[in-house]
Amino acid sequence: MKTKKSAVQMNFKKILALGGLVLGIAISAVILPQYAKTSDHDDGEVDTKGRNLNLTDLYVFRENDQNSQASSGDLVFIMNTNPRSVARQQYYFSTRARYEFNVSRITNNDATPTGKPDVTLRFEFGVPNSNGQQEIKVTSLRDGSTSNVAMATTTPIINASKPVVKQVSVGGSNLSVFAGLREDPFFFDVEQYFRVRAGALGIGTAVGFRPPSTAVDFAKGYNVNAIAVRVPIKFLQGSSTATTFDVWQTISVAGAGNKKKPVERLSRTAIN
Repeated sequence: MKTKKSAVQMNFKKILALGGLVLGIAISAVILPQYAKTSDHDDGEVDTKGRNLNLTDLYVFRENDQNSQASSGDLVFIMNTNPRSVARQQYYFSTRARYEFNVSRITNNDATPTGKPDVTLRFEFGVPNSNGQQEIKVTSLRDGSTSNVAMATTTPIINASKPVVKQVSVGGSNLSVFAGLREDPFFFDVEQYFRVRAGALGIGTAVGFRPPSTAVDFAKGYNVNAIAVRVPIKFLQGSSTATTFDVWQTISVAGAGNKKKPVERLSRTAIN
């Protein structure tokens, strides 16, 4: 599953026929300021939250910007979880969690994000079978209407070189879905970051960041559990004509009274 990558690219060409990742639409934060304090890519593992409940990055882009042969009417959402997944090791999505993309339609690009979704795409996973596959239940919640479908399974490590993309009919539209292990696309020279930080604080030599050709990528050699979805813009629009969308992602688990509560929320880059 490990593939060669550049500083800003992830090889999703074998998933949804995509190229490198570039943010193609607006992604707005829905995080209260008092919580916006830490880098999110790997915020640690605690007794109440394992790595498969840990969001790393959110990617949203127009597929046509990456692949000129693709439809101009599709967006691609990618949610990555489970950081520091060692290569050639199988990792699973949580069976007690809801992994969700949340989308608000925007009519005024300068307006403050509402944090209220018009569309939610929800993914829930079953217990792994003997082949290391998990059944996926996909649910769409759109303008108060709910539709769901139990689709096939995730791509296990034994088939990692041949990722399986499923076509799912949800809410009258066809979505393309992949779920499974992929190379971590996050590129960050941690060593140099702390040197730059120390220099800025006056407790070290003032230095800049190293160029990509000499930078050391701390995520190299690690995978993530990824959910990649091709979504028709018309599906997100509903009866509207919106062409801009705020997107954020959450992971929720059962709390008191078995009610699902978010344990992770992410949108703005590097902020949890």
